[in-house]
Amino acid sequence: MPTNGKGRLVTWLDDAYSMERALEHLLEQHAKDAEGHAEVHERLTRHLEETRRQAETVKGCVEELGGSVSRPKKAFAKFFGAGQAMTNKPLQDTLVKNAIADYAAEHFEIASYRALIDAAEQLGEAEVADKLRPILRQEEDMARFLEQHLPPVVHEQLGQGAS
Repeated sequence: MPTNGKGRLVTWLDDAYSMERALEHLLEQHAKDAEGHAEVHERLTRHLEETRRQAETVKGCVEELGGSVSRPKKAFAKFFGAGQAMTNKPLQDTLVKNAIADYAAEHFEIASYRALIDAAEQLGEAEVADKLRPILRQEEDMARFLEQHLPPVVHEQLGQGAS
């Protein structure tokens, strides 16, 4: 475990890289599940592309600080996979459960990037902080989208399931 601040920042950035890579598969599946809901499908597909770019940006930050990214950590895959398990239930609930899992993941990412930006600033790594700010904004935008679209999906599913 790194003992200096810069080493810790590299480790945390590597964790963020693993987090983004773990979310790629989840977003691919959720976009596929939303194919019948054009706006949600389009937004998830766009966020998937953002996520891929975010992973590359974070990887660049790690390398800029003299580190190298490790293979994506299984812990993140398991953490985000917990939401995936919810999607293996009956199809009529899939969009609601996906939205809940995605909303939780976005807030985890928001907290992670806020911490990374603060750490980079404290360590005098302004360029790293500047590269992470657009990622934070994208995560906040996606969380807002999900917050706005969760109630309509819930209402739709209740309408389909009610007799």
